[in-house]
Amino acid sequence: MNDVERALFEKNQKNQMLKSMYYNRYLLVRYVTAIFFFTNVYWLISLVMSHSLLYLLPLALIIVVILSVAEQVKIYSSPTNHAKYTKFCFMTLLIANVILLLPSCFSSSFAHLYPFLINQNKSKVLILTVLIAGIFLSAFILYRLYQITHDEDKHFQRIMEYEKAIR
Repeated sequence: MNDVERALFEKNQKNQMLKSMYYNRYLLVRYVTAIFFFTNVYWLISLVMSHSLLYLLPLALIIVVILSVAEQVKIYSSPTNHAKYTKFCFMTLLIANVILLLPSCFSSSFAHLYPFLINQNKSKVLILTVLIAGIFLSAFILYRLYQITHDEDKHFQRIMEYEKAIR
């Protein structure tokens, strides 16, 4: 490998590293997105197997999560600070969890929303815990997206240091 090829290789390697660093700003967002996706898939399957018409609720949430996933894939090829579909996804998930909090645990609709669980206090506490965890995760990810949008995250500082070092 001659000097020109080596220089080109190193330049491409540095660009690839920067691309990966920008993409990794969203790493936690992607993990939490996966948690919500699989939680809603499980809920959807349970409602479909129970022949409940409320399967449309987790299906709608899955579609919103898939929009976020598509945006995350797109961010790898063209890095951006403004993940509007991801923000919309987590706002939707936050609102859905807050709305589901009351009927899930304090009304007769518990049996319709979660027909795979026995209508007991233990089941209601489990669902309450899952919904509260969903609220906190959604709020945390929205805060994380705010930090990324405004370049206030720790990854951005590392990226700036790396760019400074390679230039």
